[in-house]
Parts: sequence; C-alpha cells; structure tokens
Amino acid sequence: MKMKNYIEEAEKKAGMQLELAKLLNISSSNIRSIKAGKRGLPVEACIILADYIGADRLEVIAASNLVTEKDEGKRKILESCFQKVASITAAAVISSILTLTPQQTVKAENLNSQFTKIQIIGNRMIFFAE
Repeated sequence: MKMKNYIEEAEKKAGMQLELAKLLNISSSNIRSIKAGKRGLPVEACIILADYIGADRLEVIAASNLVTEKDEGKRKILESCFQKVASITAAAVISSILTLTPQQTVKAENLNSQFTKIQIIGNRMIFFAE
C-alpha cells in the first residue's frame, strides 16, 4: 500500500487533516507533502499511524521510506517487507482453514504463497510446490 492510502485512511478516521497532524506530531503541510509523494514520515510517526489505523508497522515504515528512496537495491529490500507481511497473512489464513478442516488436503489459491498445496497429517503441515 502507498503512503497516500495510509494517510487518507487515517484522515477519514481522524475526521480532519489537522487532527491527524496533531496525532502524528507533524504539521498539516507535511501531511500534504506525504500525500503528494514528496516526503515520508519519521519512524515514530509511522508507528503511531500504523497503530491508529490497525496496519502493520513494518509495512507503514517501508511505505514511508519508499517515498524518497532512490537506490534500487534499498527499494527492493523495502518492497520485500510487503511480501513478508503477505506471507504471514497467507499463513494465518491457512492456519484458520486448517483449524476448521483438519486432516485433509487444502489448495492454497491466491495467497501470494510459493506453495500451491498443503497436506495435513496429524498435527503436521507439509507444503508442496506444484
């Protein structure tokens, strides 16, 4: 997700841009610059923002840093933060499915996972890449 989306979500929750600026301890003009893609947030403001909207802290920090990072190697590292969170989300979905349907084969579709099939045997999960 882009920083602009996080900011807009928080603005809706706060009701006003000025209230969000107070919460994040930054100026309203900084919020406008962030939404325009001209600057990011300090790490501590990213954490406050993430907690406020219920987002993953690492994703918000990475999104904020991606706004200004020019080095392609560093950008790839930051972008990998989104993939890790997607993998964790996929694992949570799979775990929920397994809790409801134990000892059967579950197809993992559209979960951004490198595994396409998961076999449950007893209390063990076996992952297959087809």
